[in-house]
Amino acid sequence: MIGGEGCAMGAATATGGSAGRRNPPRLRPLRVGLLAPQSGPIGLFGPSSVNCAMLAAAEINAAGGILGRAVDLVVEDGGGSPADVVARAEAMIAGGVEALIGSHVSPSRIALVKALGGRVPYIYTTLYEGGEYAFGVFVCGETPEMQLEPLLAWLARHRDARRWYLVGNDYVFPRTSLALAERYIGAADGRIAGRDFLALGTEDFQPCLDRIAASGADAVLIYLVGTDSILFNRQFAARGLHHGVVRAAPVLCENALMGIGPAGSSNLFSATGYANLSADPAARAFRDRYADRYGRMAPVPNRYAVACHDGLHLLSALAARAGSLDLYRLQLAAEGAGLDGPRGHCTLAGNHLGAPVHIAAADGPYLRALETLGFRAAAPPPAAIWPRELGRG
Repeated sequence: MIGGEGCAMGAATATGGSAGRRNPPRLRPLRVGLLAPQSGPIGLFGPSSVNCAMLAAAEINAAGGILGRAVDLVVEDGGGSPADVVARAEAMIAGGVEALIGSHVSPSRIALVKALGGRVPYIYTTLYEGGEYAFGVFVCGETPEMQLEPLLAWLARHRDARRWYLVGNDYVFPRTSLALAERYIGAADGRIAGRDFLALGTEDFQPCLDRIAASGADAVLIYLVGTDSILFNRQFAARGLHHGVVRAAPVLCENALMGIGPAGSSNLFSATGYANLSADPAARAFRDRYADRYGRMAPVPNRYAVACHDGLHLLSALAARAGSLDLYRLQLAAEGAGLDGPRGHCTLAGNHLGAPVHIAAADGPYLRALETLGFRAAAPPPAAIWPRELGRG
């Protein structure tokens, strides 16, 4: 059993708690599948992701549900191989799920998009490399244009970061993001000191750290996810490299920082739509609602969990705007749809949710917002997108 009230893994479901049950909509419940990581390299994000989605379900149900139907959240593991994730999604759809919220790595997203073939709305919540414009796929997470580009420019201005060593896991998200990073670094008058791509699940980073130390780099850009990020940063600090080398980690979150520990988190920066140490009123109000529901000792909400919360609210906003859950109608109504959530006001353009973004620094086990960059949008889609699908009818 995991998460808050009424939430169980596998076939069990959650309707969002007592707030929704006091005044339940009369129509049959809307079964929404949540693929949140409970295993694998990003499994540490799972408990807070489930909690945040449960909170969103409670909020939506308290307001009357989606098109008058109570949200019935069905939770499955978004970890494991792409084939595992696809099999779980197929089982949920066979069981009556009418929409999917997915928090998982990019290879699973790619496999799911192909397998689903536009059968149900699919909201992908994890920050990723960009470029996903499939029909009926809506993206909540930040892309490199939204957070990597301004982070590198900020560190060049404020920390004189010029000579970069690039480190990432060896799959599509880090490779694509780091290819973009080379362009952004060049635009900020920087240079590349070296590159390393490492298998997911790497435990010994000493050979990589040897190369970083020998390269003369004054900054390291880290695209290692989950437990790989924790182990790398611990070993980086144990070598004393954190005293003179700036670290930029666009995928960093509070769960990883708790694993890294305060001794390993100095001189470590990110860019994010949500930080727990922020004066932003939307973030503070969300933290209070989360603590009221789950208590002060609950898993700390982070950027990945908050995006799951936004994903469910985005589904609600799209359905309200379209007056339907029909995928064609949702897609037709999507452009310009918006929501007000923990990150502030977010707006959908090209099926990507733009959001305010902050430069943040590690502060013990939390991210502290240092500077607000304002609203940032993903790269626009190709000019001729979905012509066949939206030309129907």
